Amino acid sequence: MRWIIVNFGSKLALPPEPGRSPDAEYLYFCRMGKIPGGAFVTSEGENCSIRPFRQVGTARHNFFSMKWWVHCTVLLMAIAPLYVFGQVDTGKANLQIIHADVFRFERTGLREVQYLSHDVLVRHRTTYLLCDSAVIDSNTVVAMGRVRIVEGDSLQLFGDSLYYDGQERVADLTGGVVLKHREQQFFTEALHYDLKTRVAHFSAGGMLLSDEARLKSKKGYYHASTGQAFFKDSVVVLLRDSMTLISDTLLYETRLRQVIFKGPTLIEQDSLQIFCDEGYYRIDAQEAHFGNFPEYANGSQRARARSIYHDAGRRVVTLIGEAYLRDDRQEAWADSISLNELSGDVRLFGNAEYVEGARILRGQQIEYNRRTKSLRVRGQPKVLESGRWIQARALDYDGGRDLGIATGAVVVSDSADGYSIVCDSFSYNKKDKRFFAAGWSRRPYIALRFEEDSLYLAADTLLSQRQVTPTDSFQQIHAWGNVKILHRSWRGRCDSLYFSGIDSSFLLFGRPVLWADSSQLTGDTVQLVLEHKALKDLLLYPGAFIINRELAGVDNQIKGRTVHARFAEKRMRTLEVAGNAESLYFIRDDASGFVGANVIQCSQMEFVFNDERKIRHIDFFTKPTGTMLPVQEGLLRKLEGYLPRYGERPDTLESIVAWP
Repeated sequence: MRWIIVNFGSKLALPPEPGRSPDAEYLYFCRMGKIPGGAFVTSEGENCSIRPFRQVGTARHNFFSMKWWVHCTVLLMAIAPLYVFGQVDTGKANLQIIHADVFRFERTGLREVQYLSHDVLVRHRTTYLLCDSAVIDSNTVVAMGRVRIVEGDSLQLFGDSLYYDGQERVADLTGGVVLKHREQQFFTEALHYDLKTRVAHFSAGGMLLSDEARLKSKKGYYHASTGQAFFKDSVVVLLRDSMTLISDTLLYETRLRQVIFKGPTLIEQDSLQIFCDEGYYRIDAQEAHFGNFPEYANGSQRARARSIYHDAGRRVVTLIGEAYLRDDRQEAWADSISLNELSGDVRLFGNAEYVEGARILRGQQIEYNRRTKSLRVRGQPKVLESGRWIQARALDYDGGRDLGIATGAVVVSDSADGYSIVCDSFSYNKKDKRFFAAGWSRRPYIALRFEEDSLYLAADTLLSQRQVTPTDSFQQIHAWGNVKILHRSWRGRCDSLYFSGIDSSFLLFGRPVLWADSSQLTGDTVQLVLEHKALKDLLLYPGAFIINRELAGVDNQIKGRTVHARFAEKRMRTLEVAGNAESLYFIRDDASGFVGANVIQCSQMEFVFNDERKIRHIDFFTKPTGTMLPVQEGLLRKLEGYLPRYGERPDTLESIVAWP
């Protein structure tokens, strides 16, 4: 038997329903409408229509007949428990029909099926289902058209169709599926949602959209309880700061606003690119960590390390562990490197090395600016600058002024010009090769290669600079304040000294004195001329005076306006004395010792030496006069200007560098 109840003023076409048992009961009902009219109840035919109230009398059952009222009463009593939608309980799963414009109930044996349409609302525990139409069979729901699931006050799912298993509490949505949870919206074509675990899975591609990010992948899941979204296969993330992430596997912590990479990942932002296998990105803080030897590229810059930290807000990149950084001009290695992309500052920490062209820096900490080329080195720095190595405790270089300052136990080695400097403070100009050396713990000194040995020159202050001429350039060295010289064959001291690279000569001023073996040489000015790092000429002028000490108290003496000694193969070959030349030398008899003292005056004299450094002969020019004196008288005779200064002779390196 088939019953149909329809509301007034409506038309309802019921299609044939093949396959239904003729013994099954069918129940259709609709809510009352707003249009007054009539009602029509029939048990005949597959199609029916609604006729106005005035047409009821033509129906098979008279509207006012007692038989018709009996039928209606029986029918209403049968459906009353079901008609109150909020009270319909469909089984153990507690599926409750809250609302539907059209409801049809079908029962076959123990099986009950409800057919709902038009503004359907069903509740299961704390979850609500809304749709255009639904079929409830035991504990399952098949819903079609504008499907909507509401869970609590923060999660909703939308789709075109739904299969819901009330027993397992799982839902499968298809067709334009949208999941909304707090600020997150997820879009896909098919979604499997487990209401027990609150986990939504997708495998047909999907996109998560929030205020901060847009994430896409082929498959993954979303955990509503934890706010975690897992994406797998062809993952693409677009962040609000124009950063893009392309990954194989990725986890998005929606509550922490954090993206975690779990597979090969490419991060791009403008010209920035980072390749990594693992890491995370904190969206609000714009901070990222990349692990497992990531690689960094930004324009001409390239970097790698065990891990990389990137602060996108501050534009700071930090490389940790076996860090390496390079661009088209510079390279750097360290235990860790920090790079500020905005300011151009680069900091290297631990076993640091920095290379820029011919410049090499090493130390425990190096800081430099890529734009200004300024730098700072700490922790036993070592710098190679234009053929010059600088070692110190600290080094600073101002690229704008081209001025470098090294302090603390400074050692400078210049292979191009062949010298080394030891001091406490060393200032230099790279372009002009200008330097200024000073000391506080000890006096600065310079070491030169001279006659296959080192010549040490110490002073209160040392200054050097490159002098440029139209045809050449050469290095100059100035020394001031108690200048002292130490060499295996030579000693010296003066108030100031000048070295000129144009003729490789030293000029000593201010009471200069030289000692060579047992000889003392003085003059107002002393000049030493080098050739191939060996002494070629020695000049004393004016007021030249030479003392050669044979024994204690026995001093041979030579004086004149100028003295010019010539050297070859590290030996003195000639000694010329010009201008009021005088000499006093003791004559020795091999058998009896000294036999007298010879005093000679002339305009010029020349001493010639043999290979054993012995006088071969002496030539006297322009009316020489001479006198032979007894030994005792000769010992008392002193030429004018005689002033022995052997007590001032330095003998050790410490004696020339110690402050008085």
